[in-house]
Amino acid sequence: MKSSKYIAAGISVVAVLWILSGVFFSGAGGSAKESVMGTASTTKVVGVRIRDITSEPYANDIVVTGRTKASRTVAIKAKTKGQISEILKEKGARVEEHEVIARIELSDREAKVIEAKQRCEQRQMEYDAAKSLEGKGFNSKVTLARSLADLETARALLTKAVIAQENIKIKTPFKGLIFDQVIEVGDYVSVGDTMFTIVDMETIDLVVFVSERNISRIRLGHEATAEFYNGDIVSGIVSYIAPVADQATRTFRVEISTPNPDYSIRDGLTAKVRISVEEQKAHKISPSVLSLNDVGQIGVKIVVTPNRVQFVPVTILSDTSDHMWILGLPDNVRLITVGQDFVSPGQTVQPIVADGDGLL
Repeated sequence: MKSSKYIAAGISVVAVLWILSGVFFSGAGGSAKESVMGTASTTKVVGVRIRDITSEPYANDIVVTGRTKASRTVAIKAKTKGQISEILKEKGARVEEHEVIARIELSDREAKVIEAKQRCEQRQMEYDAAKSLEGKGFNSKVTLARSLADLETARALLTKAVIAQENIKIKTPFKGLIFDQVIEVGDYVSVGDTMFTIVDMETIDLVVFVSERNISRIRLGHEATAEFYNGDIVSGIVSYIAPVADQATRTFRVEISTPNPDYSIRDGLTAKVRISVEEQKAHKISPSVLSLNDVGQIGVKIVVTPNRVQFVPVTILSDTSDHMWILGLPDNVRLITVGQDFVSPGQTVQPIVADGDGLL
């Protein structure tokens, strides 16, 4: 029993001496402890792989599928009523501007013109006589004014009769091709009835629909080419850009006009259209380096002086499975290619420059 008491007392003495040693010898030991704690409290600097990249000239053409369309299609309608007396050009024929392609019977229109001319001559003589008498004081100004009004009415009736006679001639509004014909000799037409449909094939429009990503890159006058299924290639220029997107597809209608003097390009053909756009400075990167900021913007993280992370929003011009072209960066930039998901804007990092010529 006594030996157990001696052992317990010995342990107590050793414990007290160990505690006292920490107090009396805290000089050197305390310094080491503080050093370790200070290191632990220091923020750890994360290493990231970077690559120094430089902008390059980029002019990736916009490639879309389109269809050809005649630049103009017009229905020729009757301006007067009557029976078709003659057809000079039929469906499928090429026509010149203002060419007569059919006629409506003359009927009594010529007689009405002759009658209107004679009445006009009579009213002219009456007006001249009234004016002469008014000048000599034998006629009133009221009588002269009435004679002038009668003359103007006669002139208007003559003009109307001449127009009615001219309207029997069915003329083309422009140079083109008769696409459809719905009348034959002997048919009776009323005012407003469709007789022919004519298309302007001198110029063909290539109609395409461009996405909202690419529409801002297209300008009026940009050159374009179209390749058809048979291998034929034609050139044209952008002549129209829709200011409003299609509500269903959210794409913008673009028209490219191309000359077609020999009518070899038909309406309704499908073509692969390539629109040339202006060259611009862009950067080539790997898709894996993209990030999102707190508000959902797409961008990349770069390293700026002094080794701090910065997020830069970018615009994607084109992308494939292994690379993409972007806008929005300075010409020369230190791009974080590995580790961007583990650092935040404003954070200090240890940049490690990547070797080789790859993108990462």
